[in-house]
Amino acid sequence: MKQKFTTRKICLLGVFASITAILAIFATFRIGNQIKIPLKFIPVFMTGAIFGPISAGIVAAIGDILNAVLVPVGPIMPQITAVEFLYGVIWGACFYKAKENTFYYLRSAICALLQFVISITLMSWILTGIGYFSSFSAAVVIRMPASLATFILHMAVCTIGRRLIFRLKKFITKENF
Repeated sequence: MKQKFTTRKICLLGVFASITAILAIFATFRIGNQIKIPLKFIPVFMTGAIFGPISAGIVAAIGDILNAVLVPVGPIMPQITAVEFLYGVIWGACFYKAKENTFYYLRSAICALLQFVISITLMSWILTGIGYFSSFSAAVVIRMPASLATFILHMAVCTIGRRLIFRLKKFITKENF
């Protein structure tokens, strides 16, 4: 029976989680106090394509917790960590075991669209519920530009990183590594 989590896989997931936290801290573009466009999705995308949905969700959640601990802007919020886990699961579900030429761009569009919808609806609802916004419609309107920019960024990274992700996947999944 093949082990699901080997020592090598746990170490690689730890590396991807650390990169996620570092990108969340240093590679997040902020516009004002309420609009931010993070690049922390890149290692989560890579984890999802290489190791699958659950591993990508774990990396996204751990990256979010590390970000909240290392740069505390407020308390650790399990709702937002759960949404980050869901984002990771979506990356993994869309790109795990994907072939390089079969429906890759459609997968990219579906993944980016799902995350856009979750960002607009679920995250706006959560942020309204904790009192960050006065109403759900205000949250949607304020979060819309950042969500659109993130949607475009997701599509661009998936398109540009297509060949790189498949080369990295071949390199990491080699048994002699």
